[in-house]
Amino acid sequence: MVLVRPAVSEGLGLKGSLKEGPWSYRICSLVIMTPLYASMLVIVGTVFGRHAYFRHFAVKMISRFGVPPELMDKGFHETAKNFRKY
Repeated sequence: MVLVRPAVSEGLGLKGSLKEGPWSYRICSLVIMTPLYASMLVIVGTVFGRHAYFRHFAVKMISRFGVPPELMDKGFHETAKNFRKY
């Protein structure tokens, strides 16, 4: 949120908040926030030695927006078998 709010308010010229702001602000902040959050997960996971797990998590998160996971990770379905679902 610290990175997204200034980018949306100054870069796009939208003022508001997720709770009370206009719908354009809410949509833009969510569209910008999700890839940034996924990228930060991979970076922090790499620093702590858990790159494969967090990369899989980030690909799964972005694929929920309709992007096929094979575009981001060629072996997504093979690595999915290695991770527990709970």
